[in-house]
Amino acid sequence: MTRLARSVSIVAALVVAGAAPFVVAHDDPPAPVAGTRNDEGIQDRAWLYDLMRYLYRWHLDEEHIDVVARAGTVTFWVREVPHELDAGDRSRFGEVLLPQIGILVTAKKSDYSVPELELTVKSDRFKVIRVATVEVPAEMPAGYTLVTADYAHLRDELFRTRGQSAFPDEALLAHLREAARTAIAREFAHRNEPLPDGAQVVHLAPMPPVANEAWAYWEGGKMLLRFASDAELTNPGVWKHHDLVVDVYPLDKNVVVSLDEIAGSNAFMTRDQAGRALFNCLVLGKRVELAPREPNSK
Repeated sequence: MTRLARSVSIVAALVVAGAAPFVVAHDDPPAPVAGTRNDEGIQDRAWLYDLMRYLYRWHLDEEHIDVVARAGTVTFWVREVPHELDAGDRSRFGEVLLPQIGILVTAKKSDYSVPELELTVKSDRFKVIRVATVEVPAEMPAGYTLVTADYAHLRDELFRTRGQSAFPDEALLAHLREAARTAIAREFAHRNEPLPDGAQVVHLAPMPPVANEAWAYWEGGKMLLRFASDAELTNPGVWKHHDLVVDVYPLDKNVVVSLDEIAGSNAFMTRDQAGRALFNCLVLGKRVELAPREPNSK
């Protein structure tokens, strides 16, 4: 998983009577329609709508919306990407390119085991692993499928669900609390500074259905935390085997206007990215209290 500083890093399927808000045009015969989430493909309506909600909250700006509003349709170029994988690894990879706005999404549907750890990693749907800005070719490359969505329908659905939030259950929340405490302690140890006294408060952003990640803002330290994994965060193996990437962004030190200022570093985020993360954490998020650790705990 990459950090947001290297990234540029919308909703359940709907059927409207008498309307055709979502159209797939195939060069080849169409694949069977997914009957369950486990069968869900990267070009399926429900997944693309959830993807658009994720982009709407974390990546899109007014200039992106203006482009598709003028067109009246949202265009997706979608494909699955073959990968050479280890024996027994049945993971699938895909790409979604939005040519109107030059955004490329890379996604993965994990399906593999790690026998030595007795760990099975199996995603129930494709999960975003990277979002980037790219140059768009004049024509759709071979191997992609054209998918279009009615802009007005998508716009209305995004507006209607703009405050929709989903948060972890108590079991996952306990793991995230401990991960946040550990990340904060490590950051202060790195600074060679003492930990603040007493309970601390973090604001947890809603959990996206198309990404294995969680964001939190620690208000006492003016710090953003990102937790990510190749496996579902609900998978007990993530926490048992510490298969978790934790990124820490001190907002008073690691925010820039452009990533060109710190080319080659993945420890920074842009001011726009920080603003989006804070909106998701503080406005849409959930307040979570971190009780202080026992004096002898690590």
